Amino acid sequence: MTDNSLNKTELVAKVAADSGQSQAAVDGILNTFFETLAEAVKNDSKVTILGWLGVERTATAARIGRNPQTGEEVAIAAGHRVRLTAGSRLKAAAK
Repeated sequence: MTDNSLNKTELVAKVAADSGQSQAAVDGILNTFFETLAEAVKNDSKVTILGWLGVERTATAARIGRNPQTGEEVAIAAGHRVRLTAGSRLKAAAK
């Protein structure tokens, strides 16, 4: 079985080769893109790239969990998570 994963370095190299841009320029754009997503999530904003991706912050309620080693009940505080939603074009690519 081959590993078909693509790490950031490989992604930057592929986008740079396909677009004719330098790897440094593509890396800078990707870093800015991810920083912008993080800032939007931090500020409770939703980011939507129609057809491709939706990113939003969601709240989680406080709840009781269990320590898997001891079985003891543990209180889990309320918090936040990030929800990523695939758009129609991304879903179609997976078929």
